[in-house]
Amino acid sequence: MRRRAGALTVTAAAAVLCLTSGCGVPPSGVVEVGEPATGMTLSKAVYFLDAESSLHAVARPEIPDTNPVAAAVRELLAGPTPTESEYLTTALPPDLPQPEITVGTATILIRFPTGTPRLTPAALHQLTCTTTLTTLTTHPTRPRPAPPSGAAAPQQSPPTIHITIPNTPSQPPPTPATCP
Repeated sequence: MRRRAGALTVTAAAAVLCLTSGCGVPPSGVVEVGEPATGMTLSKAVYFLDAESSLHAVARPEIPDTNPVAAAVRELLAGPTPTESEYLTTALPPDLPQPEITVGTATILIRFPTGTPRLTPAALHQLTCTTTLTTLTTHPTRPRPAPPSGAAAPQQSPPTIHITIPNTPSQPPPTPATCP
C-alpha cells in the first residue's frame, strides 16, 4: 500500500511540475497559415416571427441570382426550416405566389398577382425588412447625396418599398427604420 501511495505522490508531483513548467515546450511566435477559408457565405437573411411576434432575422446562404431581392423573397415565402419552425413562424399565408419585383436605385416595387390574399401588418413587416436587408447588403454603394463640406458622410439610406396587391386597398408597408 505504501508503494502505491508513493507512486501516486510521484505521479501527482510530476503532473504539477509539468503543468507549471509548460512541459518544456517553448513559446512560439505567430504562425502564418495562409488565406482564410472561403466558400458559401451567410450574408443574406430573412425575417420570421418569434413567440412574442417580434421579427427575428435568420441567415440564409448567399445564392448567386440576377435579382437578389427576388431570391430573398422566395426564401421568405418558403417559410422557416423544420428546425426553425420549433421556435419561429411566419405571418405570410401558405402558398403565397411569388411577386414580381422591380429594384430601382431608390425604390423597390413588389407586385403580387391577382387573387393574392390581403397581407397582415406582420406579413408586410416581414417582407419589408427582408427586402431592406437584402438591398442594403447587395447594393452597398447605392447613390447618396453628398455631404456638405466638412460634414460626416451620411449613413446609407434604406430603399422606399412599395407593395401592391390587386383588388386590395393600398396598405402602407412598415418603414425600413422599424426593422431590427
